[in-house]
Amino acid sequence: MKILYRYIFREHIGPFFFGLSVIMFILVMDFILEILNLIIGKGLNALVILQVFGLNLAWMLALAIPMAVLVSTLMAFGRLSQDNEITALKAGGVSLYRVILPALIASIIIACGMAFFNDRILPELNHKARLLMTDIHQKRPTLNLKENVFIDEIPGYHILIKKVDPHSSDVRGVTIYDVKDRRVPRTIIAEKGKVEFTSDGNTLIFKLFNGEIHETEEKEPQRYRRVSFDKQTIYIHDVGSKLIRSRSDYRTDREKTSRQMLEDIRKSEQGIDASKQRIVELVNSAWQKVLARKNKMGASGEEKTILGDLIKDNQGILNQILREVQNIKNKKRYTNSLMVEVHKKFALAVACVVFILVGAPLGIMAKKGGMAVGLGLSLGFFVLYWAFLIGGEELADRQLIPAFWAMWSANILIGGAGIYILVKSAKETKFISWKWTEKFVPKRLRKPLKENRFPKASLPTSQ
Repeated sequence: MKILYRYIFREHIGPFFFGLSVIMFILVMDFILEILNLIIGKGLNALVILQVFGLNLAWMLALAIPMAVLVSTLMAFGRLSQDNEITALKAGGVSLYRVILPALIASIIIACGMAFFNDRILPELNHKARLLMTDIHQKRPTLNLKENVFIDEIPGYHILIKKVDPHSSDVRGVTIYDVKDRRVPRTIIAEKGKVEFTSDGNTLIFKLFNGEIHETEEKEPQRYRRVSFDKQTIYIHDVGSKLIRSRSDYRTDREKTSRQMLEDIRKSEQGIDASKQRIVELVNSAWQKVLARKNKMGASGEEKTILGDLIKDNQGILNQILREVQNIKNKKRYTNSLMVEVHKKFALAVACVVFILVGAPLGIMAKKGGMAVGLGLSLGFFVLYWAFLIGGEELADRQLIPAFWAMWSANILIGGAGIYILVKSAKETKFISWKWTEKFVPKRLRKPLKENRFPKASLPTSQ
């Protein structure tokens, strides 16, 4: 039996890594198309680009591994069924449950590893990836000098150059509109010049020759000044393409471990209890004011004035109560979203086991081990599974269903269907019995269905 288990396990290894490679390739290509313009426009070096892809491979693996498990299961059991090896094993007294056992044990091991990965490693990599992408978005692009095109990449400056020497730093026909820290722009015109960068690449130096400076006094707009120069040097700071890496302790829900989110949930629930206690105190305070005003009305007789003051006071208390109620709703929504993320970490891991349960009998039914069949069925089931997750998350965020059912309903339904199909396959019985439909069909219509459609031919009688 050990030989059989090793054989079935080996049948899954090749399709698993092949399916994982194909799925990762699709996800990576989609990610490349999404950030291609950002990479080109920011002038990133090769090391930063590798960091971007390396950090974002984490969430891709979290999605690709369960799907690769489904692909390998469909392909492996489809190949075994196509070559009649499943039939031979059944004839030899080996049940279908024992055939699936090694794949099921391997999926449980993968699920445990994925649970650790999703809870401990993925949040940290997501945090680093978000910080890196934020730094890249804030990074200024590499300055590119083009002829007869306004350069607007430098904040506070608009630069127009008529001619650029591609072999040197010489330029001609330079016009610079300086609006940095100025309400009225200053215009600098030069016949020719040189463009240089400082050694750190963060400051642009314009050495201009034979030009003029035109500017208007901001405090006295009617005064206009024109200055001619033979040589003028202009320094424009903070134009370099250096990527500055930042650090932040703030984390989103997808950048936290389950322990961190459960701690946030505990603090949020304490805030909810405090708001409820505050509402009770406000209601008691309002009731005390009502009783006090009631006694005062009976003594003084100034009912209208006292009632007006009472309504005004209680209106303020009502506004405070409404704010506390809204605060409770916001904290409940936040708590629910955190619980969704906690359950999602482990639901995605358990999906590896679920896909074995549903993939093994479907692979045997398909009787083909081709990549097209494996990927096609896998894609269909994974789209269905992901639709359950997205829909469940949306319903949970709206507080229509609990977070547990939002994330685990897909595993329960698809896993239950897989167990049902597996049991029926092991017993070699029909998946669905249609006998129950006969009670809805009238007897006069049922009878011809049970009998032969053609009447029996009668033998001719002799005369």
